[in-house]
Amino acid sequence: MSGISIKAVVLATLAVLGIDVIAGYLLASFYGGEAVRDATTDEEIAAVSAALLANRGYLAAILVEGTATTVLGGYLAARLARVTPYFNALAFGVMGLVLGALLSVDVPTWFRALGLSLTLPAALVGGYLWKRSTTTGS
Repeated sequence: MSGISIKAVVLATLAVLGIDVIAGYLLASFYGGEAVRDATTDEEIAAVSAALLANRGYLAAILVEGTATTVLGGYLAARLARVTPYFNALAFGVMGLVLGALLSVDVPTWFRALGLSLTLPAALVGGYLWKRSTTTGS
C-alpha cells in the first residue's frame, strides 16, 4: 500500500518489543517477588508464570503497560514515516495484532480478547498524537 513505510513500522515494533520485555520483567519481579528471581527449573518457572497469570493486579498492570506502549508504537510509526500517519500507525497496530495473537497463547481468554481489542485503537491514538503535535506545533 502506498504511503506505508515498512521501515517505520518495523522500527516502531522493535522499539516497543524492547520496552515490553523490560517492563514485563520489572512487573513480573514486582508482582512475583523473590519467586521470579529464584525460579531456575522449568517447573519453577511454570509455577511462577501460572501464579502471575492468576494475579489480577499483575494482569491489569500488563494490560495498561501494553496499551501505553502500543500508543507509543503508533506514535513512533507515524513520526518515523512522516507521511500518512494514520496508515502507518494502523500498520503498526496490525503488526501488534499478529504478534499479540501469536505471543499471548498462555494468558486467560478474557485478557487476550481485551488486549487484542485495544491494539488498533491504541495504535491509532498514537498516530493521532503525532499528527496533532505537527499541526499545533507549527
